[in-house]
Amino acid sequence: MRKILFTAIAAIVALCADAQNSTPAAELLARMERIQWRGVMMGHQDDPMYGTTWKYEAGRSDVKDVCGDYPAMMGFDLGKIEYGSERNLDGVPFSLMRDEIRAQHERGGIVTLSWHPGNPATGGNSWDAKGRAVGKLLPGASLASVCDEWLGRVADFIGSLKDKDGRRIPVIFRPWHEMNGAWFWWGCDSCTPEEYRRLYIHTHDFLTARGLDNIVWAYSPNLSNGTPTEESYLFYYPGDRYVDLLGTDVYQQSADNAAYRADVRKELKVVTAVGRSRGKLTALTETGHRGVPYERWFTECLLPVITEFPISYVLLWRNAWDNPEENFCAAPDKAVAPDFVKFHDHPSTLFIKDVAGLK
Repeated sequence: MRKILFTAIAAIVALCADAQNSTPAAELLARMERIQWRGVMMGHQDDPMYGTTWKYEAGRSDVKDVCGDYPAMMGFDLGKIEYGSERNLDGVPFSLMRDEIRAQHERGGIVTLSWHPGNPATGGNSWDAKGRAVGKLLPGASLASVCDEWLGRVADFIGSLKDKDGRRIPVIFRPWHEMNGAWFWWGCDSCTPEEYRRLYIHTHDFLTARGLDNIVWAYSPNLSNGTPTEESYLFYYPGDRYVDLLGTDVYQQSADNAAYRADVRKELKVVTAVGRSRGKLTALTETGHRGVPYERWFTECLLPVITEFPISYVLLWRNAWDNPEENFCAAPDKAVAPDFVKFHDHPSTLFIKDVAGLK
């Protein structure tokens, strides 16, 4: 079924790769499409940076410590790079992030980047939704120069991601995510859909003009209120020209496992339908259950829903060393660890050893 559903996407991706002269981004898209026929890649935010009981130890990973395998996908965040900071919003040095991105690429894995920038209108953080900042960042507006300065720093970092041969490392970039929620300053209560689309397009065009041919562009709303439709999913969509991958962010917010499975199913049903019609890859771009309190969560909650749909990957959020509640993946000291091993061993889940040889 997976192969049948995505035969059309395979042809489109191949044509795109030829048209773009095999850029790093086009090659990654084509590779991800091939891998998707094998299963769903498992991802983890900040995986090699820290875990529930450690930080900044070379070769460490909570995922690897539990199942002997790195995740196929690793996520990292660029928050605070806009200020020229040496560390991101979670304290991770950007120099170390660059090293770990290179290491993940060299072992055959894939990297996705999110960005939680501060509020340029108020000086607050990403969750300060005041100030109507988006409209002020657009070309010709009062903070347009700030926007371009910030994007320049993002461009410098992404442009610096190179392998040992000096070739740019491809990354999935997921800016301005969860825009249909109200908690970020680029969210639904802080800008119009048109302003949002213009910001996304400007971000795309600015980085593309810098010659960054290693970016796969992702669009990822949050869990919808009510019943999602293709129309509601695309409400903020900047257009096919600017997006390569469609995602959705769905977290479990209560002890109701059935409700979580229902939420993921309703979202992925819409996302994969839109992906088929538009020839885009799809993913569960963020998910998890804070603290993972249910010992069989991975095999009984997550696995059943991600294997129902032809998605490329699933990204679990981070395991913070300094906040016991801010952890969403397995770790050796957690009761869910044995279940995660079963999740790892399932033939439909792909970790680094499963994808390293798939080019």
